[in-house]
Amino acid sequence: MKIEDVIASLLLKISLDIKTARAVFRKIFLEKVKMQDAKTILLLLARKGETSDELEGCLSALRALEPPIHVSIPNLIDTCGTGGDQSHSLNISTLSALVIAGAGGKVAKHGNRALSSQCGSSDLMEAFGVCLDAPRDQMINSIRRYGIGYFHAPFYHPVFSRMQPLRRNLKTRTIFNLLGPLVNPLKIQGQLVGVAKREYLKLFAKVLSRSKLRRAIVCHSEDGLDEISLSAPTHIAVIENRKVRYLKIKPRQFGFHAARPKSLQGGSIQYNRAVSLAVLKGKLRGPLRNMILLNSACGLYVAGQVRNLMEGIQMAAKSIDSGQAFQALTGLKKISRHTKK
Repeated sequence: MKIEDVIASLLLKISLDIKTARAVFRKIFLEKVKMQDAKTILLLLARKGETSDELEGCLSALRALEPPIHVSIPNLIDTCGTGGDQSHSLNISTLSALVIAGAGGKVAKHGNRALSSQCGSSDLMEAFGVCLDAPRDQMINSIRRYGIGYFHAPFYHPVFSRMQPLRRNLKTRTIFNLLGPLVNPLKIQGQLVGVAKREYLKLFAKVLSRSKLRRAIVCHSEDGLDEISLSAPTHIAVIENRKVRYLKIKPRQFGFHAARPKSLQGGSIQYNRAVSLAVLKGKLRGPLRNMILLNSACGLYVAGQVRNLMEGIQMAAKSIDSGQAFQALTGLKKISRHTKK
């Protein structure tokens, strides 16, 4: 199908099948489509609403050009979400990754700098003293030794990084913003994915159910967070054996009091660093810690470390209180900085 025909179909709000989407995005990624035409396609997809076939086609095109690295680390997971929920909450998925690692899980944390907040995952890791440009092998070694490695997206996606001028030119969210959680540089077996919009829940669940992941959870809370919230019920999709089941969970189910949204907010990079270290060192209790425990519990379930969320919450609390979560951060920092000597 010619690009002109694709645009004509999208103008009529006719969705693309997987094969067509893969071919179109391959051309876009290889910069064989004029920028104006690429902009038009992305904007029309966003206006229509992206389908699972379109997202999977886009993902397939990028994966063909940037295949994931196979590593022999059983039950390796990621906690990367879409971001963009405009909540300015603390870096819950990043801290949960450290807690999961401290509890014995293995996490290849994928992330980037802030897009819609003051402090993104990469910003926080850098503030912790982690070298974002540490070689890949060092990060893999960190996973094996300390349970976590950090993979700063721009360093691992040269093809996708070439799309930055196009993305800056658009100045709006497109299907490209949905790719982050789906393109971990390593071959992972499980995933906890927070999504910024309710309609993305089924979209991601369908795409992940077609993948080779052993288990995954997609979540979006009723207060708009791309996390499992402590201030409102959270809708989740659990993907196991390529089957999807939908649930709604509430904080009180797990013995937590509902929190005010403001109590979950973060701020500047330095503010988030200070609060995060207080949580990881077991010095801060309350809503933020409880929210991290709940999200970590879901990650531990995805990793096959626990049988249910209550068991996961207990294991996550032990990870923090024993100092293992903070030790995971210390180990990651040490290995990443070792390359600089």
